[in-house]
Amino acid sequence: MAATYSVVVDPEVGLDEIDLDDLGIEQRLSASHALVETELTQSELYHDIKWRLPDDTALFVGRLAATPKMKGQRPGSVSWSRAHLDTQA
Repeated sequence: MAATYSVVVDPEVGLDEIDLDDLGIEQRLSASHALVETELTQSELYHDIKWRLPDDTALFVGRLAATPKMKGQRPGSVSWSRAHLDTQA
């Protein structure tokens, strides 16, 4: 069953140059923060992203249980979150 995860990396590295499309459905919230809906486990997602980043890059991967509150993110972020998280309930 698919789950949605919040993925955050060091802003100095960012995600803009990192392709995540093969991991699931993604929504970029900012240059260093993305939401990813995937069939992968949290551990699988974490390690797959970790291997794509430069060594020692800070990385956070956390599962979302509900649509998060957000402001100032890229256009469509809230709508995407609602659509993808509501289907997991």
